[in-house]
Amino acid sequence: MTINHRAEALRLAEESHGVLRPHDEGPCEADRLLAEAQIHATLARDEERAAATADLRDAITLLRRREYATREAVSSHIAQALASREADRWKAGLNLAKALDEADCNMDALVDARLTDDGWDPRSAYKAPASAVRRDDPWAATPDITAEVPEPVRRVIAERLADMLLSRQDDGWGAEQARRFAFALKNEGADLTGDIEKRIRDLTLGRDPSDPPF
Repeated sequence: MTINHRAEALRLAEESHGVLRPHDEGPCEADRLLAEAQIHATLARDEERAAATADLRDAITLLRRREYATREAVSSHIAQALASREADRWKAGLNLAKALDEADCNMDALVDARLTDDGWDPRSAYKAPASAVRRDDPWAATPDITAEVPEPVRRVIAERLADMLLSRQDDGWGAEQARRFAFALKNEGADLTGDIEKRIRDLTLGRDPSDPPF
C-alpha cells in the first residue's frame, strides 16, 4: 500500500496540537506524534526530490534526442546544398554553416561526414561553383569547378593522363600532351593534379596498404 507521506505528516502535526502536555514536561503523546510527522515529512521530501530528479533526467534525455535529430537534419541539409552546385542553394547552405559556427553550434564535422558518404571531397564542395562567380568581372578569380566534375569522369581522365605521363613512347610526345591537357584543365578551374598524382603513385609504388579495399 502506498503511503502519502506529505498528507500523513500534516495529519500527525495537526493531531499533536490537540494533545495536552503533562505538567512535568516529560515525553508525551504529542512528542511522539511530532516525531512521526517529521519522519513522514522527510520521506515526502525525499520522494519529491527523487521525482524531480527523474523528471529532469527524462527532460534532458528528450532534449538530447531532439538535438541529435536536429543536428542530423540540418547538417544533411547543408551538405546537400553544398553538393547541389546550384549558386543560390550553395550560398544559402554555406551561410547557414557560418551562422551556426558563429552561434557556437559548429556542424562542420557532420557536414563533411555526409559529403564524404555521398562521394564528395568536402574541400571541393566548399569551393564556389562556377555559376556563383561573376563572369563580367575581369579581376575575378577563376572559379574552381573541380568538384563539379563527376567522379567517374575524373577517374578516367586521371588514369589516361597518368598513363601518358609515364609512357616512354613517341619520344615523350604523349607525356607533353598530357601535361598540356592537365594544365589546360587547371586553367579552366578543374584541377585534377591530386587525382593524377595518386594514379601515378598507384602505378609506380602500388596501392597504399592503408587505403580501404574499395
